[in-house]
Amino acid sequence: MTRVLFIVMSWFFSSFFSHSTWAFPEMVRHNYVNCTACHVSPTGGGVLTQYGRELSRALLSTWGEDNENESKFAYGLVRPPSWLDATYLYRGLYAYQDTPYIQQGLFIYMQGDAEAAAHVGQWTFDLALGYQNPPGASGFSDYLISPRNYVNYRPTDEFSVRGGRFYPAYGIYTAEHVIPIKRDLGWDQGMETYNLEAAWLGDSLNVYVTADLGRPDEPSLSSETGFVLTPSLVFGDHYKIGASYFRGQGPVSDRDVFGPWGILGFTPHFFLLTELDAQHQWNKTSGATQWGAVNYQRLDYELITGLHFYLTQDFSNLNFSDPTTLHNSFGAGVQFFPRPHFEINVSWSKLRDLSVASGYSDFAWAMLNFYL
Repeated sequence: MTRVLFIVMSWFFSSFFSHSTWAFPEMVRHNYVNCTACHVSPTGGGVLTQYGRELSRALLSTWGEDNENESKFAYGLVRPPSWLDATYLYRGLYAYQDTPYIQQGLFIYMQGDAEAAAHVGQWTFDLALGYQNPPGASGFSDYLISPRNYVNYRPTDEFSVRGGRFYPAYGIYTAEHVIPIKRDLGWDQGMETYNLEAAWLGDSLNVYVTADLGRPDEPSLSSETGFVLTPSLVFGDHYKIGASYFRGQGPVSDRDVFGPWGILGFTPHFFLLTELDAQHQWNKTSGATQWGAVNYQRLDYELITGLHFYLTQDFSNLNFSDPTTLHNSFGAGVQFFPRPHFEINVSWSKLRDLSVASGYSDFAWAMLNFYL
């Protein structure tokens, strides 16, 4: 009997002020080679600028009216001041699993964040607050989390300095945090650390240098610290290739993570996201070492504006000496942006995890995203 895992992302609802929180690195296919063209954050994701919101109507969506992306809530009920960008994001997931060993359905709370970015001259102050439900929670503060909070100083269009809590700039920044180049390397949802970042975002050269300070606010986590270097080059106006290096130091082991990545916009409707990373980890006490690798690829074709068909492939084996750490998948999907406030994504893949079974299982999910 084939294991079947069907995941329905029941709804993704963002409200208060109308900004999407997804990151779309593939916008390089439209010659937008820097994240700051659309986002407040130098690495992309989070709150959109007004120009970025307009692009979501003009370039990402099949249909749309001018008033759908004006900087106001609920199609005109609220207009925030010009110095403020903000959003509220909710994500939930319903999972159904049917295997020879278990059959169950489960709703999973994923994310519920309110985020605001205030602009004062060349300074930006960003704060996100979200809900969590940790074991043993006893008071209101136990349920409150701030996954992102930072101060960014941008004296020129190209240069910025940022300090606070966010994801270090490593590899391709994508909202799909469950893929191996994110989750398996320790950059999963909720794994943001405190960092100091300097970024140069030129027309043809991008460089991020980041000091990862770990989680000094939570010593019990014993999180690793380190530094990240991520340079990239733009050529042909719609191709971006780069490499990343991370040196991490933890309480028990240290590691090096490094590898190339690319965002290749072959045409305005055809692109490839690809990343390959190696990891070398060693135990500080015993000296034991292990090598591993992860990769991810998405080949995407936009049939008409807003309607995408794509193929995916990923691989993870963080310990070449242990075959049970191997898992990989390949599949296909459809992504549809009918209007600026909506996204529908349906994906199916064959998945193999040798720690569970030697054969492949079916894995599918459907997601609806809506924001106001």
